[in-house]
Amino acid sequence: MPCLPESDARDVLLVRAFESPFEAPWSDADAAWASREAQRLEGEGALPERFLARRARLAVERLADRGIATGSPISFAWRWLAVPGAFALGVFSDSVAATERINILAPPLLGLLVWNLLVYAALALAALKRSAAEPGPLRGWLVGWARRATHAAGRSPPLARFAADWARVSQPLLGARIAVVLHVCAAALALGALASLYARGLVFEYRAGWDSTFLSPSAVQRILELVLGPASQWSGMPLPDAHELARLRFSHGGGENAARWIHLHAITLAAVVLLPRLVLAATAAWRARRLAAGLPLPLDDAYFRRLLQARSGQAVAVQVLPYSYHPGPELRPGLRAALERRLGSVVRLDIAEPVALGDEDGLRLDGIAGSIPVALFSLTATPERENHGAFVRALAALRRGLVVLVDESGFRRRFDGGELAERLAQRRSAWQRMLQDEGQTAEFVDLARP
Repeated sequence: MPCLPESDARDVLLVRAFESPFEAPWSDADAAWASREAQRLEGEGALPERFLARRARLAVERLADRGIATGSPISFAWRWLAVPGAFALGVFSDSVAATERINILAPPLLGLLVWNLLVYAALALAALKRSAAEPGPLRGWLVGWARRATHAAGRSPPLARFAADWARVSQPLLGARIAVVLHVCAAALALGALASLYARGLVFEYRAGWDSTFLSPSAVQRILELVLGPASQWSGMPLPDAHELARLRFSHGGGENAARWIHLHAITLAAVVLLPRLVLAATAAWRARRLAAGLPLPLDDAYFRRLLQARSGQAVAVQVLPYSYHPGPELRPGLRAALERRLGSVVRLDIAEPVALGDEDGLRLDGIAGSIPVALFSLTATPERENHGAFVRALAALRRGLVVLVDESGFRRRFDGGELAERLAQRRSAWQRMLQDEGQTAEFVDLARP
């Protein structure tokens, strides 16, 4: 799939949102100008990606001149607060002790180690399933939040479409960037805990020991060997045996100087949390950088295909499928004009036999490969999710780039008079709600007026 740099991909999707269908302040004349200029600047033999990127940059400049906000719909500035916040949480977490005694079992520290080991296990499992790009629960929630925030940033129909498209296309990039922040935050939390450990050891004299209602000295020795054993081997600082541990119970005495325990906990945190998290953050940052350099765009989408066909001077093949509607031959010029205006190119029109109400279940698109499917409805019909919605759903499943037209000519003839505007608005609203639920956008046209 062709890829574009992040900024170009964002511009291309923004322009598509203003051209599908055309929304003010953008017009078909602007679209034609952008295509001509891009063709002139890039040349006849330019790759499609370069043509589309140049065209989008030109269009975005003109949209910006007309007051359209063309920047990214979501900001990542919150990450500058998340990382120092995690460090501060580590510093003030009292991960070892809240008094002048240090519990060598350090339950909060054990929790931190277990949490990170579980994260590594989940990442390894995802890698084995070849779904490393799929976010985990926390990252998934953050990606979902960012997508909702992105969608909410759309302040008009075209900007809302752009926000939704951008959120979908940039989700892998968004996930990678969120992964960077989460891994750096986890490292900052561990670093804060280490700072807290040494601050306590440098400023105060702390005594290390333990107490437990249920654990014996032998059990504590096994736990310490499991948690701090590697750090003990690396540092050369031995762990006490069960006999010595029995003397370190706070209930039997004052424990011992906490220096070796602080060093052992610091080495363990650095080995299990700090270094692995920084490596994972660097890996995610590399992936985010790679994605930002080349986001995949579906250039086989109908919008891009018709732009590229128009660039080559070829007519765009269109297959119109009326649903429970028989548009007469007198409406054909209006239909062609509406499609050429919508697609920005000369069209090669093919109108199929109307699909009867309820026949959408057996719908097939044989013989129209490569053409753009167009669902044609009449506004005189009341939109029904189980029929009209099912038809749109079936068409979208069979072919990408579906265009939905709703002909208003019959409705205007039926209600011509003082109530037309109000009835028209109500019926349009009903169709828009039904189609939005199917992920589609309707274009309302009067085929009797080409």
